[in-house]
Amino acid sequence: MPRIAVASTEMGSNKVVSPGHFAHSPIFTIYDVENGKPKLVGSRKNPLSAVPDLDADEQDSHHHHHPHLHGPPKYRFLRENVLSDVDVVVAGGACPTSVAVFTGYGVKIIFTEPGTPVEEAVAIVSRQKEIPEVGFVEGGDVKPV
Repeated sequence: MPRIAVASTEMGSNKVVSPGHFAHSPIFTIYDVENGKPKLVGSRKNPLSAVPDLDADEQDSHHHHHPHLHGPPKYRFLRENVLSDVDVVVAGGACPTSVAVFTGYGVKIIFTEPGTPVEEAVAIVSRQKEIPEVGFVEGGDVKPV
């Protein structure tokens, strides 16, 4: 039974796929898939949503709770402490480094349009017989990148 995390944000009363990099998503909506049907497990806050990816602005690093987490250490922290039990991440975007870190853990990364309702995105991914290591949603299916 795969577990799916959708990088999410709230738009009005709905949860939608977050724009931009999944590591900046404020929340992850978690689903288990049983017999091709998604079942909502809950949501998890992302403690790293405001942490920058680069050391470009050292003066501002004191404003963040995790100022030294950038690049691979940030993505490892996210995997090991927030998304340790997920098999698939559905996101509006990511960088090649984060994809490499997560797929290195065996997690599949599926891209979809930001603003897509979370339930719609997870329904499409859930009904796939095979989920590619890295893919994108197109026309109601998941295609490999």
